[in-house]
Amino acid sequence: MKKISLLFLCFGFLASVQAQDSAALKKHYLKLYTQGLGYNDVNVAINALQGYLAVENNLTFKDTLSMLYFSTKNYYSALLLSEEVSKADPNNLDAMARTAECYDELGDPKTATSLFEQVVPKTKNPYQAYKLAVCQYQLKRTAEAEASAKFVLADTNSKKMGVQFNSMSGNQQAVSVAAAAANLIGVLRMDVKNFTEAKKYFDQALTLFPGFVGAKENLEAVERASKPTKTPAKTPVKRG
Repeated sequence: MKKISLLFLCFGFLASVQAQDSAALKKHYLKLYTQGLGYNDVNVAINALQGYLAVENNLTFKDTLSMLYFSTKNYYSALLLSEEVSKADPNNLDAMARTAECYDELGDPKTATSLFEQVVPKTKNPYQAYKLAVCQYQLKRTAEAEASAKFVLADTNSKKMGVQFNSMSGNQQAVSVAAAAANLIGVLRMDVKNFTEAKKYFDQALTLFPGFVGAKENLEAVERASKPTKTPAKTPVKRG
């Protein structure tokens, strides 16, 4: 009986020590995480959260780690975590939207569209609506893409939000979501050779964000396309 009591006592002691070690480790990793953020060192913050999650399975920190992966363009790791979080907590619409954006970045606009279509009606977030419009455009669902882009323009908050835009020349630029949406409608008009309407929306994009390189390039392209082609003059044939 004494042996059994001592055995339970031993197990209890070990459990207590492990709990203390676990608490100390979590405290250490959280301190390291805070320090990483304080010094703007994302990699340190990522490693710290990885360590914390090895000790404790915490959904909130998985979501945070997903955000950090996304910020470093590690979209696959961000996707794995955000998908896990959104499945465990369907009310976490930010995680679902991040999952959608990861799918788009990884070349799967179809899955991204499906997820964004679940998120946007609930959040009515202009940034997410613009991302939905871009995915719909990639899938050639042009009427829906235009409707989503117009939804963005109707929300004045879209002027205060930013989005990364890649121009035809390969330039990447942060522009307002409103300007990006106007530019997208211009592209939709240009695709069907409605150059007058296209020019109007490219002008609007430049009004909303004057330094918008992509919209300026598109405007120049539409101006070239809308110019009538001159028939070359025939060289008179000399006779005699």
